[in-house]
Amino acid sequence: MMQAIQLDLGREWRGGQRQVLYLARHLLREGSFAPLVAAPKGAPLLDAARGEGIPVFELPGRREWSPGSFRAVNRLLRQGAGIHILHTHCARSAALAALLRLLSGVRFHLVHTRRVSYPLKGFWSVEKYRLADRVAAVSGEIAAVLERGGLPREKIRVIHSGIDPTRYPVRERGALPDMPRVIGFVGALTPQKGLPVLLDALALLREGNPPAFKALIVGEGALRPDLERKARDLGLGDLTRFLGFRESREVMPSMDVLAVPSVDGEGSSGVVKEAWVTGLPVVCSSLPSNLELVEPGVSGLSVGVGDAHDLAEALRRLLTEPELARSLVEGGRRRVASFTDTAMARAYLDLYREMTARSDS
Repeated sequence: MMQAIQLDLGREWRGGQRQVLYLARHLLREGSFAPLVAAPKGAPLLDAARGEGIPVFELPGRREWSPGSFRAVNRLLRQGAGIHILHTHCARSAALAALLRLLSGVRFHLVHTRRVSYPLKGFWSVEKYRLADRVAAVSGEIAAVLERGGLPREKIRVIHSGIDPTRYPVRERGALPDMPRVIGFVGALTPQKGLPVLLDALALLREGNPPAFKALIVGEGALRPDLERKARDLGLGDLTRFLGFRESREVMPSMDVLAVPSVDGEGSSGVVKEAWVTGLPVVCSSLPSNLELVEPGVSGLSVGVGDAHDLAEALRRLLTEPELARSLVEGGRRRVASFTDTAMARAYLDLYREMTARSDS
């Protein structure tokens, strides 16, 4: 059986690593390709894969130029009969795989998945994707970025990230008259996620005499001290709690609204899909990748990128118009059926089969 090596050089546990796990799980169940998850020693992805009975391989380093990792993956590609698939899931693993294609002398099928919409800059940023047989973009916006960067259109496929709906409890609680409503954010505390915009919007919302509310900021990142300071400076210290990292399925049922104020770099937002499954109304910025998911007025509200006043007004509507919130929740539940882990895995299986059939013909 042809092996499908899933290569990720991250040591963190974030949305991209969860997608690798979902794909490997489905490959194991489906049986056409044998999955192997390769990641640096100590990476949470390895433990998650082991827990589901998926074969794993520990790499000695996480850098694309690590000689030990180069030799280790080279050995994997040479094992057994036939031509293997090497599927990379981050920028560093894409670079390592490109070096292997140039220098290893072994034949293999190469797929890259790109999850961010930043432009490709510099010769190597483009070339490492050119060397792939196929590049999967998790949104149409990312596909357009790749094409503008010089990749041939025929190499690119759009495959949105998926979620496992069975992991998420459905939110049952309704707003109680004497309880503050909860506005939530879930994600990394990094510049592209737009947390300063959300804090400014919360300050504006408070000035408009809305129903009592609190905000839960779920996630970690380098900006946390600055964001906590900004919340205090805006007088939001008693309204805003920074919870650090939590599994979204543990915290979303306690929320009433999910805000996604991203200002740059979004791929195919996992938290939007998680909110839909949980039963939360969503308000997101109008980045192109967000609008590939959210149908404004049907499965969520959209606001201008970086527009705190627009975001404050959308939050006010969701806190004060229960019929609107219920309508968006129902629209989200219908919409998420197109973005499951099963749909994502089937698309990758089709891509693998197309790629391997073409090389065999």
